[in-house]
Amino acid sequence: MNKLNLTPRRLALFLWHWVLCGFFLGTLTLMGPVRWAASHARAAGWSESAEKLTVFFFIGVLFAVSLLGARLLAAKTAAAAGKAARYGLPAASLALALAALALWMNPKLMTGASAQSAAESFSWSEFTFGPYPEKERLAELKAEGYTAVISLLSKAVVPFEPVLLAREEKAAKETGLELIHIPMLPWVSSNDHVTAKLKELEKKGPGKYYVHCYLGKDRVNVFKRMLAAVSGGAVKNLDTASARTLKGMKNFERGEIAELERDVYFTPYPTDEEFFGYILNGTVTTLVSLLDPANPENLPWMKKEAAIAEKYGLKLVSLPWLPLDKAGKQAAVRQIRAAKKPTVVHAFLSKSPESKEFEAYYAAVKAK
Repeated sequence: MNKLNLTPRRLALFLWHWVLCGFFLGTLTLMGPVRWAASHARAAGWSESAEKLTVFFFIGVLFAVSLLGARLLAAKTAAAAGKAARYGLPAASLALALAALALWMNPKLMTGASAQSAAESFSWSEFTFGPYPEKERLAELKAEGYTAVISLLSKAVVPFEPVLLAREEKAAKETGLELIHIPMLPWVSSNDHVTAKLKELEKKGPGKYYVHCYLGKDRVNVFKRMLAAVSGGAVKNLDTASARTLKGMKNFERGEIAELERDVYFTPYPTDEEFFGYILNGTVTTLVSLLDPANPENLPWMKKEAAIAEKYGLKLVSLPWLPLDKAGKQAAVRQIRAAKKPTVVHAFLSKSPESKEFEAYYAAVKAK
């Protein structure tokens, strides 16, 4: 920036190019290298930390390239002679940013050939799950006799989803199809309102609904689990092909992950992000807690987990490990092995003495 002497005008030029070109380059990075790396990491069973490091690497490269590019463009703009030259580069940066924004405003281009819908029936209604529907898709749903569209888009995801939601509301009104807005965010604590909304729908009686988020993946899967919990139906046909699994995972935030045997994993207590991304996405059937309620420090975590399991229809088994004697611990291991898989067993920290003892007991019982 020394070539620009950091005058207010030149600093403004630098920020202009950095923000706008950075947004364009960020979009390309997300759609290209980041998407490819994340898909490869999940398919190869990389740990969450390895996946994050890979993504952060690309973010770091993006930061450096956009910074240097903005510096160069700002210097050329400041040194340019004539109006066409002075305004041409800033206009080009704006055009690139607008092109990226237009891409985000067209989910069909972002989903591409991967956009798929899956229909299934619960105890009281039929639901089809998929990506964001354009106006023509809404017209098709109306012709096919759908009762309503349920949109999981959130106004908190700016700047794209508020605009897309407004566009969908207008299109739904024009096609004569009811739109029900149940916003969801990819955090467990943000979705307390969903169950109440589903109970309201259930009271209306049988219907046929199209449910979507932006891409029709993570939020749709979590919504489906909550729907199953409310209706009393089983969770089935989840889009686990695109979901993250624990296979090959090495670590959660609170410690290491061990695969005790096929489809049985031992982990530390998951964070909210880990619950949403790995436990509630349809890839886990049974969750087992080894926390001891006699320890007051464990009670808040146990209550939180019980609420999550109830809300999302996940089977939770409590097997306090520390109070058990040798026979009790062996019986607990046998109970875990007999549980419906995939199964996740957790203590609070994976390096605690009781965690190591549990792994040793599990290996001993398994070997018999």
